[in-house]
Amino acid sequence: MLYDTPTQAFKILKITGEDVMKNDFIKQSINFLEYPLWFQDDRLAEKLPLGQVWSDREGYVYRSGYKIPVKTDGIFLLYLLLQSQSNNYAESLSLTRYQIIKECGKTISKVWYDRLEESLNRWLRVDISFKGSFYDGQKYSNMAFHIINSWKLNENTKKLEVTFSPEFLQMMRGRRFFKYINFTEFKRLDSSLATRLYELLSKTFHGRDSWEIEAMKLAKKIPLALKYPSDVIVKIKVAINRINKYTKLQILFSTRQKERGKAILIFSKLPTEKQSKLIVKQPTFDESLADSEFKQVLNVLPAEKQQQKTIIEIIQKFYKQFGADYVIRNIKYTNKSSTKNYRSYLLKALKSDWGIIIEEDQEERALQAQLLKLKKKKEEAQIQSDKKEEAKQKELELQAKDYIANLSKQKLEMLREEALETLDPQIVDLLLSAPKTASGIASRMALKSKMLTIAKDRLSFR
Repeated sequence: MLYDTPTQAFKILKITGEDVMKNDFIKQSINFLEYPLWFQDDRLAEKLPLGQVWSDREGYVYRSGYKIPVKTDGIFLLYLLLQSQSNNYAESLSLTRYQIIKECGKTISKVWYDRLEESLNRWLRVDISFKGSFYDGQKYSNMAFHIINSWKLNENTKKLEVTFSPEFLQMMRGRRFFKYINFTEFKRLDSSLATRLYELLSKTFHGRDSWEIEAMKLAKKIPLALKYPSDVIVKIKVAINRINKYTKLQILFSTRQKERGKAILIFSKLPTEKQSKLIVKQPTFDESLADSEFKQVLNVLPAEKQQQKTIIEIIQKFYKQFGADYVIRNIKYTNKSSTKNYRSYLLKALKSDWGIIIEEDQEERALQAQLLKLKKKKEEAQIQSDKKEEAKQKELELQAKDYIANLSKQKLEMLREEALETLDPQIVDLLLSAPKTASGIASRMALKSKMLTIAKDRLSFR
């Protein structure tokens, strides 16, 4: 369904019983659901490091000067759009890589830090043009623009600074021709095909509950590199099953033979409003979740809350959607921060992932502890190394003294002569002119020290 304003969108979604998380809905121009912003084939993207040009029959031209964006890049882009939208469509964003990767459901690691920067490079080199095919709800227009204009990693703050193309953001506002996409549902669909079909179907069911399209025409629109309608049908069936399982969009899929070599695909949107209301009014605990991991999650709750059905139902829902770690950190945050109305506070924490603060603090403390341990280890190693070197030098000095004591008269004179040649001329003058003065005595000690040094050097190279 399309909505004229954000207020109308969230009001309608609430009335129909859908679980509205305002921070999760991204306003998107219908044009970018109809035409692809990213593509299916990860292998093709790697095979074409210099990119490619893709065009739709209706005048949509997509140029990539680098590897084409794929589903992962689509997730990163939608998250950045979500942040821009939350800040009145700000063109420039400053975000930590940790925040982006975590919110996009990826693992915090160097691999994903690098992949995020790779993604920004892909979007930086994409430009799009509509030749009379961009529709704003009133007319078609010709235009061309980039997705992002620049990005950099700030060396001082360690934050990514991303600047969107203002024309692209203007397009994403959608004017009167837009659709809200649920970001959680988008990233939850692991299949690239299911996600792209989800985009198309979200756009298509505007003012209608049924849609028919020829199989190969849909394959081109997705796009999907298949040659036969039978192959398309198999792939679409699997994708529809995944959409029905992981999103609130429920579709009945069927086919009709048009003629030999052609097939019509029929998509019918199933009503879910009554089911949603029923679920809200009569939630039930899913006994299938009585596994050891879920029990561990429940054990984090205060003892007096572990038997409260409404709290268990809330935890069950977010456990299914985000997993144990996500729920546990938000329960811990609620345990620490809530002073009254525990259930309400827990629900807000789970929706907004307030618990990420605790996890970040824990990771920071763990990092500092690890760095401190490493520092102490290095200091201890240096102390041991210094002790060994000191002992070595003492032993060498004893050997040098013994070496000098056992030299023949002739060799002793040769050693003394060598030391005199390397001494400062002023010290030599004092040895000659004032041998019994304090300065002369100090000069004699300097000579002995020089002889000892020469002897140590000789012994160390034996």
